[in-house]
Amino acid sequence: MSDEKMKDSEIEIGEMKNSQHKIELCAVSNGEVLSIENVPDKVFAQRMIGDGFAVKPTSQSVVAPVSGKLIEVADAKHAYYIETEEGVKILIHVGINTLLLNGEGFSTKLEKGDKVEKGKTLVDFDEELIIKKGYNPIISVIVLDNEDVQMNQEVFPAKGVIAGETIAMEINF
Repeated sequence: MSDEKMKDSEIEIGEMKNSQHKIELCAVSNGEVLSIENVPDKVFAQRMIGDGFAVKPTSQSVVAPVSGKLIEVADAKHAYYIETEEGVKILIHVGINTLLLNGEGFSTKLEKGDKVEKGKTLVDFDEELIIKKGYNPIISVIVLDNEDVQMNQEVFPAKGVIAGETIAMEINF
């Protein structure tokens, strides 16, 4: 093998050993992307289950921030867990304490085990009803903690974001 070819193969092997993954999470609703500490819920704001971002919605649909498999759909239709092909688990939680609505104001046809594509609708919600019942419609998107993987995450706060298009967060691991 020539020296040049040997160097090429060494580079390829080195790159495989140090391979890094990058996942981009899109905005889950039209509106404003906020830092997770702006969510008026201690579990999310203090990153007790993981880091992430929030969206203050201006639309009443929530889309998948990434492609993957739904590993859980809450009975109250307010929370969705997606696992990416890399094994990263993402929680999409619509509203604060909206579990107490028992599904009222939420509409989805998705079930646990379904495959979802980035940007496709997970659930439609009635923002007016949520507010009228005394709940906050802010949407939290949390990358669940994984002790086995060291992740670097960066949030991109912005106004006027578009669901399924605007990149809200990047994860490198």
